[in-house]
Amino acid sequence: MKGLKRGPLLRALAACVLFALFGGALVGEGLEGWYEGLEKPWFIVPLGAFYAVGVLYYVAFAVVLYRILVHIEDRRARGICLALALVVMLSNELWNYLFFGVRSTLAGFVGIALFLAPLTALIFALSRFERVSANLLVPYYLWVLYDLAWTFELWRLNGGA
Repeated sequence: MKGLKRGPLLRALAACVLFALFGGALVGEGLEGWYEGLEKPWFIVPLGAFYAVGVLYYVAFAVVLYRILVHIEDRRARGICLALALVVMLSNELWNYLFFGVRSTLAGFVGIALFLAPLTALIFALSRFERVSANLLVPYYLWVLYDLAWTFELWRLNGGA
C-alpha cells in the first residue's frame, strides 16, 4: 500500500462493499427462478459474464472514489464528483431491485435508460476534474449501452413481463 492514503482507500472500499451488499439484498430471489425462465435475446452474454462485470464495476468504483477523494483538490468539484459517483452507485443498486426484485423487464429497461443520466453526468464531471477516473468509466459506459439493448430486447421478447 505504498503511496496509497489509508483513510480514503478504506472509505472507498467500504462504500463499494456496502453498496454491493445493499444491491444483493435488493435482488432477492429474482435471479434464481424468474430470470432463468425469460426468453433471452440472441446476443445476451452468459450469466457468468454479468458476474465478472459486476466485480469489475465495484473495483472500478473503488478506484474512482479513491481518486476523487485524493486527487481532486477543489472542495466543490470533489463534492460534486463524489455526490455523482454515489448517485450512480445507488442507481445501479436500485436497478437491481427494479429488474430482479420487482421482476419486471420493463422496469429494468426504463431503469437502465434512467441510469445513463447520472452516469453520463459523472463521466463529464470527472473528465473536467479527474481524467483518469473518467477514462476508467468509459468501458463501463459502453457496457451500460449494451445493457440498454438487451433489457429492451428482453422486454420485447417477453411481452412486457
